[in-house]
Amino acid sequence: MRHKVLTALVILLSVAFCATAADAVVQTFIDKNTVRVNDPELGKTVLNDFSPTGWRTHNYLVLVWNDMEAATYDIRTHQWMFIDGFAPVSGLLSDNVAMIWEPSRVAVFDARARQWIASDFDMQEITQPLLSRGMAAVTTLDEFVVYDPVLVEWEILGGVAPRDALLGDNLAVCWNTSDAYVYDTTLHRWIRKEGIEPQACIMEDYKLSIYTAGSIHIYDAMTHRWTSEAR
Repeated sequence: MRHKVLTALVILLSVAFCATAADAVVQTFIDKNTVRVNDPELGKTVLNDFSPTGWRTHNYLVLVWNDMEAATYDIRTHQWMFIDGFAPVSGLLSDNVAMIWEPSRVAVFDARARQWIASDFDMQEITQPLLSRGMAAVTTLDEFVVYDPVLVEWEILGGVAPRDALLGDNLAVCWNTSDAYVYDTTLHRWIRKEGIEPQACIMEDYKLSIYTAGSIHIYDAMTHRWTSEAR
């Protein structure tokens, strides 16, 4: 009998834990002029007189925007954070980063730094946005632009004409018909691999593998070295 009681108690505690974990996921309710966020700890928080034209919801973050400003709400800090003078085309969310972009400008909300960081340099029209759990990046017709979460700033590399790009939590890479360009957040600089004619790439936490017609070129951010092997 005692064993059955203990078993039942364990089941009840497990159910209660699961319910608490499920309630921790942020929920958002949008209407014409109001954004309501269900904060699991505080209850509802309401953003009035805000007319969203777009929004995203993720595990901890809410992102809303219109043609004049954008705002995020983080249920871990229970705060709305705004960026004005920005007219987003669209936005993306991950666990720790929200990203919005105009045709030729980009900004991130970094949940760790608790601030918005906008690009402050001229760039061409954005062709591809990328977002991971901790990083953000965009490509243009000519440039690769990466947000470094350690430096809390945007880095730009021009003259690369990206054909494609890939983003991880610690590394970013783009490539064109001839060369590959890696941004390494452990070094805070660009690493180039020229004349390899990339075809595809696979990203790991601190390593990436670039595939060509006959070879695989591997960059290891722990040793900061390239190695190559036959495909």
